[in-house]
Amino acid sequence: MRQSGRGAEVASQAYGIGTLFLLLSLTILLLPTRCGAAAPTRNVLLLISDNQNAADCGCYGIVQTPNLDRLAADGVRFQHAFATTASCGPSRAVIYTGLQTHANGQYGHGHGYHTFRLKPKVTTIFQRMQQAGYRTALLGKQHVTPAEAYPFDFDPRISGRDVVGLAEAAETFIRESGDQPFFLTIGYSDPHPTSREGDGWGIVREDPRLERLDYDPDEINVPAYLPDAPEVRKGLAGYYQQISRMDQGVGRVLTILDELGHADDTLVIFTSDHGSSEPGAMANHYEPGIRVPFIVRKPGLAGGRECNGLMTLADIVPTVLDWTGQKIPAELHGRSLLPILGTPDPEGWDEVCLTHVCHEVTMYYPMRTIRTRRYKLIWNIAWRLEFPHPIDTLERATWNGVLQRGDTHCGRRSVDQLMFRDEYELYDLEQDPDEIHNLAGVPKHREIRQQLAERLERFCRETDDPWLLRHDFPGDDFGRHDRRK
Repeated sequence: MRQSGRGAEVASQAYGIGTLFLLLSLTILLLPTRCGAAAPTRNVLLLISDNQNAADCGCYGIVQTPNLDRLAADGVRFQHAFATTASCGPSRAVIYTGLQTHANGQYGHGHGYHTFRLKPKVTTIFQRMQQAGYRTALLGKQHVTPAEAYPFDFDPRISGRDVVGLAEAAETFIRESGDQPFFLTIGYSDPHPTSREGDGWGIVREDPRLERLDYDPDEINVPAYLPDAPEVRKGLAGYYQQISRMDQGVGRVLTILDELGHADDTLVIFTSDHGSSEPGAMANHYEPGIRVPFIVRKPGLAGGRECNGLMTLADIVPTVLDWTGQKIPAELHGRSLLPILGTPDPEGWDEVCLTHVCHEVTMYYPMRTIRTRRYKLIWNIAWRLEFPHPIDTLERATWNGVLQRGDTHCGRRSVDQLMFRDEYELYDLEQDPDEIHNLAGVPKHREIRQQLAERLERFCRETDDPWLLRHDFPGDDFGRHDRRK
C-alpha cells in the first residue's frame, strides 16, 4: 500500500538517514590506512658499495667492518650472492630493474660517449615505488640512465666518498618523509679505485670526523687471482682502507634509522655492484668479478643467520616489491628473497644464470654463464676477440707490473688465458676454485656440460636474449673452438 502525507515524509527521512549511515560505514571500512587499523609502514634502505669482493668485509673474512658485522649479526648473510655482470653501470641497471643486461638494454655504461641506456618500456624500482606512494632517493654514486626512468623526490649532489655527508643527507630525507613511506638507496664510491695511476687505491682526502684505519701491506694475504707483488700488496692495503671508511658511513646511517624510530619498519639490504676491478675480476664472469657480499636485515626476523641459496642482484627488485606488498611482475628475472631468509639451505636455489655484454663501448665481449653449486659454464660469444680489459684494469699498477716484468701468469691464471678465451669454459669449482682448468672439451665431462648448456640456452630463450638471433649454442661439439687444441 502506498503511503501518503506525514507518514510518507517520515518514512522518506528514515530511509535517507539509513542510507547515509550505510555510506559512512562503507567509507570507514574502505579507508583503513587513515584510521586506527592502518597497515604498518614498510620502508626500504638499500646500500651499495662499489667494486667490493665478497670476502672483503669482516663478517665474510678479512677487513675491519664492525658496522657491517653488526648488520649481519642482526640479519641474514648470503654466502653465494652474484652480480650478473661485473660492470658498474650495467650492474646497477640490473639492480634497479630486476632484468638482466640483455633484456634491460643498458649493455654498457651510460655516461660520456658510451650512451647506453635502458629500453624505453623498462620500468625501474624507483618508478614502481613512486607509483606505490613512496618517496624515493638515490644518494651518492648514481651511474644511471636515462634520467626519466629514475625519478627522485630528493636529489642532493653528494660525493659517494663523502660517507658523512651521505649519512646527513639520508637523515634529512627520512625526516622530510614524515609519515610517507620511503625507498632510500645510497651508492658509495668506495672501494672503487681513486685514480688510474699507480696502485690506484687508498684514502686521498682525510675527514677528521672519521677514523682512518691503515693496513700493513706485508701482512696481507694476496688472493690467488692476483700476483704477489709489492704494488699489489700496497693496492690491497688502500682498498681495505676504503672499505673500512665506507663501513663507518654505513654505521652512521644505521644509527640514524635507530634514532628516528625506523629500525623496526625498514628492510635493510647491503651489497656491492660487483667484485674488484683487478685483472680477472671486473668485466669477467670469473668468481672475483661476480661474487659479492649480500646482507639482509628484516624487521622481526632473528639475526645472525646464513643462507646458502644461490641468488643474484636481479632478486633485489622482487624482494623490495614483496616487502612493500606490491605485485611482482612475471617478466622479472629474479625472485623475492623474503621466503628463504630463515632457511639455511633453501630448495630450488641451486643455480644462477648471468649475462654480460660489455664494460665501456669499446670493450665488447658478451658472455652467458650458468653457475651451479659445483660447476660453471661460460659461453664466450665473441671468443675470437682478444679479451678487452677495462680501463680500470689497464691503467693501474697490477696489470702494468705483469706486463713490465714479462710475467707468464697473473696470479694462478696465465696471461694467455686472460687475453684469449675458448668459446666455452667449464670449471669444477670444488676441485678447481680458481677456474684454471677448462673442462669443456674433456670427454668425461660430456654429460654435465651438455646439461648446463641446455639449461643456459633455455634461460636465454625464455628471457628473449637477442644474441640468439645470430649465435647458436653447440650441439655436442664443445671443443670446436678450443684455442689450446
